[in-house]
Amino acid sequence: MKRKNHILMYYVMPMVVFIALIGLGLAFPPPPVEQRIGVNDSLFSSLTEFKCRNCHTSGGTVYDPATTLKSDDSVPGRHHLLVASGKYVCTNCHPVIDGQGITMVRDCIQCHDTVFNNMTIRRPHHETLDAQERHCSKCHGNLVDDYDDGHYIPPYDVSEVTPDTKFKVVNESSGKKWGGCEACHEQNLASDIPSNNKSHHRLGSLSGFNPPNNSKCAACHDTHSGQFGPDFIRYCERCHAVKSLHNIQWDFANTSGSLGNGHIGQNWDCMGCHAWFVAGDVAPGTDIIVPNIETISTNKVLEGDTTSFTIKGTNFVTTVGGVTHSSVAVISNGISLNTINPTSISPTTMTITVPSLTRGAYGIYLLTNGSVKSNKFSLVSVPKVIINSAKKSGSIVTISGSGFGTYDPVYNRYVNVTIKDKTGAITRNISQVNSWTDNLIKVTSSTASVGDTATVNSIYGSKSARITK
Repeated sequence: MKRKNHILMYYVMPMVVFIALIGLGLAFPPPPVEQRIGVNDSLFSSLTEFKCRNCHTSGGTVYDPATTLKSDDSVPGRHHLLVASGKYVCTNCHPVIDGQGITMVRDCIQCHDTVFNNMTIRRPHHETLDAQERHCSKCHGNLVDDYDDGHYIPPYDVSEVTPDTKFKVVNESSGKKWGGCEACHEQNLASDIPSNNKSHHRLGSLSGFNPPNNSKCAACHDTHSGQFGPDFIRYCERCHAVKSLHNIQWDFANTSGSLGNGHIGQNWDCMGCHAWFVAGDVAPGTDIIVPNIETISTNKVLEGDTTSFTIKGTNFVTTVGGVTHSSVAVISNGISLNTINPTSISPTTMTITVPSLTRGAYGIYLLTNGSVKSNKFSLVSVPKVIINSAKKSGSIVTISGSGFGTYDPVYNRYVNVTIKDKTGAITRNISQVNSWTDNLIKVTSSTASVGDTATVNSIYGSKSARITK
């Protein structure tokens, strides 16, 4: 009799729990969830300049038709550095069309992933060396693992509580899936949010689809004739392992007790992956929550200056198991790292002071407990425009200093020298630039006088000085 009751408990109890789960599934909206892997997941073909600015933020652009275009934006800053290096010229991004003047190219996809002005410009993200080497954490932080970082992958055989790469059971009436990734990460064909295998099959040359390269498939799949088939869960764990998955939670301070905001909620979050197996209120292995950056107040700093700015996001400060962890900021130039302790910090806001940086492109991310990284944002250091002197000799005005950048006569409406008389009432645009280097400019002006104000409008900014004899 006891054996019979034991058998009943073994077979009936999982069914009872499963029936309860079916009812529970009706209370939640269908997937896909809003995936956040350092950026809001989206198909590259669906990106717009507005969406690109989620990471490549702008300090704003101000155009004064009477003087010049003044830019305070990291995207122009990064592209202008390419002009200074000689890789591109101004007309590559701002072509001049007869009868129309200068075309301001503003849509990122108009150039990236296409041929523009006879230049083949690749996608800026998954075509990078880090992406091709499957070092995902370089941009996504510890929301994703690197395949070769030595992280733990369970060596034992899978069981009925091991998540499936798709799902195990489905409520036929509601469509709610249980026991695998598609419980939450299922593609909605009406949106631009990819999910599951659809996310990985749209990664350009990294996925082997564009251009076709079947050898890239082995990064995620075994051969169809392999022991476990092409979609074995252990293959996914090469980049999505136990530790990284169990430490993902959107806005931990406010959602750790709610459902469907990550992998650290109540039982429902556990059972979405593990089906009817109740793993506990908090996912096992949870210790340090991954921080996430949403915005930074500026992506541009001036070379040699210290700059204070604000970073906003989630999980900057978290407390798990009575232990509080706080994040620091890290700036990288691809070779060395500069760790910056915040001047103030809360779970959602951090203020930092960045020391002087040499000109160039950088990345900034947050680091918790010395090991857990956030997603990365871009940061650019551009030259500061400095005028040491502006001297007039005859009709020639010679301006010396630094940070003048390069000059293209096609763009003399934007990059030029303007002169205001002593009263400040008259602006004389100088169209005749005799010579222009990064530290010396000579212009011709028959009307300029000693005491007037000369302003250099460069691709990096503007600076003024009084003209002396």
